[in-house]
Amino acid sequence: MQQLLALVPAFGSALMIYYTYQNMKRVNACLPGIFHCEIFNFIVPRRTRLAVAIGAATALAIMALLIAMNYAEPALALSIVGIAIGLYGLALQVKHGAYCMYCITTDAILFITAAIIVTNV
Repeated sequence: MQQLLALVPAFGSALMIYYTYQNMKRVNACLPGIFHCEIFNFIVPRRTRLAVAIGAATALAIMALLIAMNYAEPALALSIVGIAIGLYGLALQVKHGAYCMYCITTDAILFITAAIIVTNV
């Protein structure tokens, strides 16, 4: 069961790697959807978006590796720290009216991972 749980952050890591690739290829990389992220791309510099995307992809990959190796507690701690950072980022997005679908999706993946770890541990 732990190996199946590792697929959740691994999927998030793959999503952030795709976002990094799209962000390197184009200036404004957006997920299609309800939210218009042009304002977010205007406010946040491209290099900052790349650095955050690489950091998120790395953190999610480490979480997947920890879960696959049956180290759920450090993965839970990393997930909680990520959720705290994500809530702060979400508050800033709402304040400025500039939304990032990749950020919101990563926060959801972190929350789902933490909830599954808590219910399984």
